[in-house]
Amino acid sequence: MKRRRFKTLYLDPPWPERGGGKIRRGANRHYETMSVKEIIAMPVGELAEDNAHLYLWVTNNYLEAGLAAMRAWGFRYVTMITWPKPKMGIGQYFRGKTEHCLFGVRGNLPYKVAFDKATKKMKRQQGTTLLSVWSSKKHSEKPPEMREIIERVSYEPRVELFARARFKGWSAWGNQVKSDIKFLEAV
Repeated sequence: MKRRRFKTLYLDPPWPERGGGKIRRGANRHYETMSVKEIIAMPVGELAEDNAHLYLWVTNNYLEAGLAAMRAWGFRYVTMITWPKPKMGIGQYFRGKTEHCLFGVRGNLPYKVAFDKATKKMKRQQGTTLLSVWSSKKHSEKPPEMREIIERVSYEPRVELFARARFKGWSAWGNQVKSDIKFLEAV
């Protein structure tokens, strides 16, 4: 069976964040994590069209791994969107207060353009590299503004991997939602 392919992929993988000491303070306190090797080995590139956009959340500790994953899946890094988190996170030398979403392109897929009623001209649809501070309610929950940026800048069809909820106009895969695509068995 041939897999469905997407122009826009959005991922928040369960990076193996662990707090120091005897108390579990990292992501593994909240959900099962995956090793960097397991994340990179996922066949994400098989879900992407030849010309596609990728949005990949990484923590400060896994920036390098995120870049390696992008390359392994066939995307070239373009820029990084930074989210200043409202609460102090874990860390050793430095405590994390930011999280980043790497943006990459496969092939040649430019930003979208749309008619601007004010100027009566076509205008490119862009986001910014800084998300406003948003107070999440659950561990690892991401700002809804990110999805809005993705919908403005990138094309359908769209898929979210490691999804926590379903959204109109998006396909979803993960162990916290009813998946509507065939990808991997539940993580």
